[in-house]
Amino acid sequence: MSKKRNIEENVVFCIAPSDDGKPPVLMIGMPELAWEYMKDGLTHTFDLTGIGVPVRMMLFRGKDHGAVMTEIESAAKAAGIPLLDERRRDFSI
Repeated sequence: MSKKRNIEENVVFCIAPSDDGKPPVLMIGMPELAWEYMKDGLTHTFDLTGIGVPVRMMLFRGKDHGAVMTEIESAAKAAGIPLLDERRRDFSI
């Protein structure tokens, strides 16, 4: 059984509905201790399908951009999932 985390180690999130016809916004807040929780390779995972949102997420930390991309590329290759590199695209709201 895993130890129960201090609430400060948890990521905070909400789903903000939109009244302009656009999809809802998933807002994620990361307290400092939640960030520190990930420093040794631990992750934060979310399965929002239980509340009717068809999204599962995993947040993880890496030393730098290259290290994070190495993890993503390795996981995608192991799962046989092709990647679309959109690193230069602006996804801001």
